[in-house]
Amino acid sequence: MKIRRVKKDDFDDILHLQLQLEDAEISFDANLKFHCYETTKGKEKIKKRINDNNNIFFVAVNEENKIIGFIDGKVPDDEWWYKKKVAYIDYLCVDEKNRNNRVATVLLNEFEKKAKEKEAKYIRLLAFPKNKPAINFYKKNGFSEYSTYYNKQLL
Repeated sequence: MKIRRVKKDDFDDILHLQLQLEDAEISFDANLKFHCYETTKGKEKIKKRINDNNNIFFVAVNEENKIIGFIDGKVPDDEWWYKKKVAYIDYLCVDEKNRNNRVATVLLNEFEKKAKEKEAKYIRLLAFPKNKPAINFYKKNGFSEYSTYYNKQLL
């Protein structure tokens, strides 16, 4: 496996993995739209993320040159309320057939390296409380619970 920066040609593989991620997320939040990234707006959002050179966006590629995972995030320059820069992971996804093979760990390490280069002192991400495998993975990799979101359904 090798890690490299995302390229425009990676769109189809990223879309495939993004849809896998959506399926998992829908199991944690029934309010999420099913396969919204298959829509024109969703596809444009992925293309914009891929083309944004300010994003930290890496892919993991197997021996057959197939993308088996990706990590996507950023270190915003406009966060004036923090004393130190914060990097955000927006998406971390590994193909379901390649999980538990250290792909996510290698992607996370690459993200951390790039975030440090951009002078970030923290990394933040959002995980669903019911997603125990993800939470355990992040804790195993040195993350701790930072904040809690609260949600109220309006009837």
